[in-house]
Amino acid sequence: MIRFILGRVLLAGFLVIVVISACFGLVSLIPGDPAFAVLGEFATPEQVAELNRKLGLDQPFLIQWWNYVTAALRGDLGTSYFSGAPITEEILMRLPASLLLVIPGIFLAVVIGVAVGTASAYRRGSALDRALSGLTSATLAIPEFALALILIYVFFQILHIAPPPLGMLSPLDPLPPQQTGSVLIDAVLSGSWETIGVAASRAALPIVTLGIFFSAFFARAVRTGLTAALQSPQVEFARACGLSEFTVFRYAMGDMRRTLLTFLVILTGGALSGAVILETVFSWPGIGTWAIDGIHRVDIPVIQGFVLIIATTLLFAYVAVDVLIAFIDPRVRAQVSASSARESAPSPVETEARTPTSDAS
Repeated sequence: MIRFILGRVLLAGFLVIVVISACFGLVSLIPGDPAFAVLGEFATPEQVAELNRKLGLDQPFLIQWWNYVTAALRGDLGTSYFSGAPITEEILMRLPASLLLVIPGIFLAVVIGVAVGTASAYRRGSALDRALSGLTSATLAIPEFALALILIYVFFQILHIAPPPLGMLSPLDPLPPQQTGSVLIDAVLSGSWETIGVAASRAALPIVTLGIFFSAFFARAVRTGLTAALQSPQVEFARACGLSEFTVFRYAMGDMRRTLLTFLVILTGGALSGAVILETVFSWPGIGTWAIDGIHRVDIPVIQGFVLIIATTLLFAYVAVDVLIAFIDPRVRAQVSASSARESAPSPVETEARTPTSDAS
């Protein structure tokens, strides 16, 4: 097992370098001159050349790549061309606002998805199953931004029970004392419960949008996996033994825990990357709107920082789930142990060479 974990860690380290290199190469292909975008359309060629020299953009591609990779491995993602702030600090300032939407939204998606998928699996082929499957398919067919606009129109425009989609706080809401630069963290540290309450109320509709959108993916995965698990020999044996249906359900869900954990990581990654759309619709001050602003201004370090933080987060999440599954699933643990035993066992040639042979008399 230790060899398995070390192998995954080494693989993750190698893939981090690959991700950093790919991020640098792909973002460098974006059309437009960052120096021209910073200085404006009236900048002279001499001013553009001077700024390119200061930013290091006049160096050869390989030197730029080496400088970026080595700096990124040290945690230095550069500074914004426009604000001059370090990218790492801007990510830490914006990330709490995004997590305020992603974590509750994924939790809501899991609750709704498990409930809908379980009902469909237990009533497979019934009218309820057909209705829930149709509702799931309809939700999957609606883009995330369209679902957000529909919910805004219903709950804000018609029912008047949701606040306007104008960000975390309005200009009239009180701001907490600035300590970290993040409004949410500053409100928690200073105990500004009024600000926290306003932010929570304005986050409700984006969270519901995120939960409904991703619950359809989870519901389909649960229905497919649970339907197969309920027909497995161990579940049929449990029912034959007279166990309660709740115990049978626990056995079936345990049989598909690998699928649920893997799909949960996929959904979380989709929610983080999908924050770009959701935060733009609701004017939410997270890393999504920050990345969109960077794209509009051709702020290369901002774009690279956003892509890199999403990619590395997903990478380490996949590695963590891989190791976790090896611990909680006896079948995977047995496969890992058997593979380690085969690798450590001597080959037939070595065994024959070590066996003493008797001299012919």
